[in-house]
Amino acid sequence: MRVPHSGCMGFLLNFRRNRHRSKAWKEAYDYKRAGNFTAAAKVYERIAAESLQYNELIYEGDCHDALECWLKAGNPEMALRNARDALKVIANADWLKHANTTDDICKMVGELYAAGYSPAADTFANEINTALIAHNLPPRFDTQHGKFPLACPQCGGTLPSNYSDLSLTCPFCGAVIHAE
Repeated sequence: MRVPHSGCMGFLLNFRRNRHRSKAWKEAYDYKRAGNFTAAAKVYERIAAESLQYNELIYEGDCHDALECWLKAGNPEMALRNARDALKVIANADWLKHANTTDDICKMVGELYAAGYSPAADTFANEINTALIAHNLPPRFDTQHGKFPLACPQCGGTLPSNYSDLSLTCPFCGAVIHAE
């Protein structure tokens, strides 16, 4: 039986797209193995731009891969940009109503926190909450943090900006400072 031309063309286009993605993933993998996370992030961004044309969920995953590489490269601004891009596309495509998709977006907040970028994580958590509320969904994050002094009350050393909600430890004298 002969396959119709349109079906054959669709198969060929998917084959070429998948082959191109595989080559790009290998390129990103090679950059990561070499420790060049900036170059790997740029490859993931390129892949994401191509994915946006045919699948929002794959786009979100590619943005997430780029975010991880930007964090390893020490560039929280670019990481946050990729997170925001993913959120915008997922929200506009109405995928926020699906718990797994929202969980994937929310994982990015945790990764920003884990990398030590609390202000960026807080900002993105607020943006996720805003998008969820706009879709008549409950917010996922409590972004109200305790207040801390700028300097350690024990030794006067400058305190870090990344901390938990309840306490932080002075990097100079080891004092534990509790939130007000």
